[in-house]
Amino acid sequence: MLPFDHETIVAISTPPGTGGLAVVRLSGPHALETVRHFFSASEKIKPRVATFGKLMHPSLSAGEFDDCIVTFFKGPHSVTGEDLVEISIHGGAFLQQKLLEALLRAPNLRAASAGEFTFRSFLSGRIDLSKAEAVADIIHAKDAAAHKNAQHQLQGGLRHLVEKMSEKLISSLTVLEAELDFSDQEIDFSPPEALLTPLLELTQTTQALLETYFYGSRLEQGFRVPLIGAPNSGKSSLFNLLLGHERAIVTSQAGTTRDTIEKTILIAGHSVVLVDTAGLREAHNEAELSGVDRSLNEIEQADLIIMVQAPDTDPLTEPTLINKPQIIVYNKIDLDITPPAAKDIYLSCATGEGLDHLKKKLYSHVINMVNEGVEGVILNNERHRDVFIRFKDQVSACVAAIEAELGPEYIASDLRMALDILGEITGRTTPDDILNRIFSGFCVGK
Repeated sequence: MLPFDHETIVAISTPPGTGGLAVVRLSGPHALETVRHFFSASEKIKPRVATFGKLMHPSLSAGEFDDCIVTFFKGPHSVTGEDLVEISIHGGAFLQQKLLEALLRAPNLRAASAGEFTFRSFLSGRIDLSKAEAVADIIHAKDAAAHKNAQHQLQGGLRHLVEKMSEKLISSLTVLEAELDFSDQEIDFSPPEALLTPLLELTQTTQALLETYFYGSRLEQGFRVPLIGAPNSGKSSLFNLLLGHERAIVTSQAGTTRDTIEKTILIAGHSVVLVDTAGLREAHNEAELSGVDRSLNEIEQADLIIMVQAPDTDPLTEPTLINKPQIIVYNKIDLDITPPAAKDIYLSCATGEGLDHLKKKLYSHVINMVNEGVEGVILNNERHRDVFIRFKDQVSACVAAIEAELGPEYIASDLRMALDILGEITGRTTPDDILNRIFSGFCVGK
């Protein structure tokens, strides 16, 4: 587990050299006392009041070091639940590092571990584990859709859903526990079969959640869309058109692209990774074989394929043999006065004809892959997915125990296990090694 030894910790919460202002944060029982040795102001530092002053200390400079603003948050009413001080200084890398080095020479102070501020917030009960993970998601969000999902989780969307699911389990468990406690008395209890309805509702909710994971994982990775086709069909030209600038080399010689080239664009607020691939053909040397193998690998990973065909190339790839959603683009329409029927898009990379139609088609495909979630909750975290898979299996075991007419003590045991598994989402029952892995993935200062 990450250290939590009640020492005061310090870190820069903005990367050095970013310009503007930087924030140095201290959290722990000696935070305010330490800052007072480095800070001079005409006003006394008060909780939740930004105080302007000067940084002055022999270890910093002979005179004034920098103007700054100090803000003090008295525990437990701070983000970490402890005394917390934020020093806002100018954002130069030298200023930040010099102040950090000076502070670290103070007694009872050490550098924060990666994610330790958020970890202390979790341990103090200020946030649950799902909210802590949402902090990381917000930091790493690449587009509007990913940011929106992370914000929903940070506002407690996943926690509220887990609490509702837990209440159903607790209600069922209460009935069984009462029967076990008063089994020697003549009291009529509801039969275990009465618990089937809420338990089956839980399995349905869980399955619906698990089905959001495909979309949620794409919020992290982006939708992968390779351009596939024969050599010289115009894949690289189309790739450049969709990007709006020349990224791939384009020549009249077939087989120019030997390696995959990828670039991310935004469509409907979602990241879409376009991949320019080598032409599919019969390979005659090792370089060509490597390029073809990478193209085939991209087909396997694709969420959507843009299949590019042209009148002056052989359609070596039969679209019906690829079991992935695809848009069939017939390129070089300016060279063919009688184009074949049944193509999705007729395009000329030379003139731009048909490009807007292709962009609209791409937009429609992306929108069709969007999942609204369960009460707005979308699983984008592999840990959450694993927990809900185990939870669903455990609830199914409860249902099987009821249908097999096992005793209430067996059913109650299965329900308790299901409740413990569900508690891993918010951190109520999460093992220490998992907590360590989660928070160690944060950047220092968060």
